[in-house]
Amino acid sequence: MKLASTLSLVALALAPALSSAATGFTIDFEKNWSYGEAVDNQYAAQGVTFTNVLGVSNDPAFDPYYSNAPSPMGVAMAQLDGVSNTTAFMNVAGGVDGLLSFFYSTPSDVVGAVKAYSGLNGTGTLLGTFDLVANTADYSTWTAANFSFSGTALSFDLSATANVAGVDNISAVPEPSTWALTACSLAVMGVSLRRRAK
Repeated sequence: MKLASTLSLVALALAPALSSAATGFTIDFEKNWSYGEAVDNQYAAQGVTFTNVLGVSNDPAFDPYYSNAPSPMGVAMAQLDGVSNTTAFMNVAGGVDGLLSFFYSTPSDVVGAVKAYSGLNGTGTLLGTFDLVANTADYSTWTAANFSFSGTALSFDLSATANVAGVDNISAVPEPSTWALTACSLAVMGVSLRRRAK
């Protein structure tokens, strides 16, 4: 009985760490977007929201643009008018630990294309920047990118990519330590439940 109580206490101690750990997600923009449709809260259920980012459908009107994107139906592009819309962000409520993966297509090099910040909407500490290298003339070539940074990012500034780069299949996975904590917690709870059953 003592062991079960001890294990229950350990599980309770691990719970806050697990609840605050970043979760994984994949945003594939697989939707038939209307012209000029903002992505905004389309992926809020996954804890991801966008500001000044439009969904773009891979339809004949754009052929051959976006034709070879990793997800065949749609991609996204930051859109700024320079007057009222001057910044574009992706906010992640649960945070991203150290690595963001995505595909991009751009006809121009973009220095400081993606910036990771510790706070929402580009606030807090700058955790890292990622440059894009030109890879296409017509948005038909897509390159996989892995953006490594230090810390947990709650937002990514996409402003520098506006009107020049398309993005697709943005994803993040929890750190191995998060998986280890999850496995440990589940094991502890399993042992505790088995002991109680006996």
